[in-house]
Amino acid sequence: IKERAFASSFAAFPDRLDEILAYSCGNHHTSRSEKFKHVYEEILALPYTPEISATLHECFADATTRQIIHAPEIPGASRFLTAAVRSHVTALLSTTPHEVLIEILVGRGWRDQFAAIQGAPVRKADWLTRFAEGRGMRSDEMVYFGDTQEDADAAHAVGCVFVAVTNQPHAFEPGCSIRDFTDL
Repeated sequence: IKERAFASSFAAFPDRLDEILAYSCGNHHTSRSEKFKHVYEEILALPYTPEISATLHECFADATTRQIIHAPEIPGASRFLTAAVRSHVTALLSTTPHEVLIEILVGRGWRDQFAAIQGAPVRKADWLTRFAEGRGMRSDEMVYFGDTQEDADAAHAVGCVFVAVTNQPHAFEPGCSIRDFTDL
């Protein structure tokens, strides 16, 4: 959904779209604000104004938020969350802008499933460290489910267990992977 939204946000530049998408897909950890600025200034060599920023953010949000709210869930996700919240401290960490992330969680009915929620801007490894310290936990007591190399890197940097949620087994090394939450 996000890749298609990024493509539609830059549809006016079809001759540069492959390069723009390569940058976007290769930098999952980078906030969309930073990506938009980089694309305009470095790839397109155009000035990045507040008006352009607002237009890109609006286009991207329109193309993603509703779709994500109504997208099919990863099989077993709701059941897993409902069970996990009963006996574990659950948190959500994302590079989606914080306000948009809250809107998505409310729209999906998942807002109350998490004791802590942090969207962008965020440095994931730093946030994981503060989260563990704030709850008196050791990092090796945490399990981080993620879908990007940045997630894997953040988990490993702080020493927590990483589980990749992916259709590509062993996509993020080291660590284990699952396709969905049905067997958890």
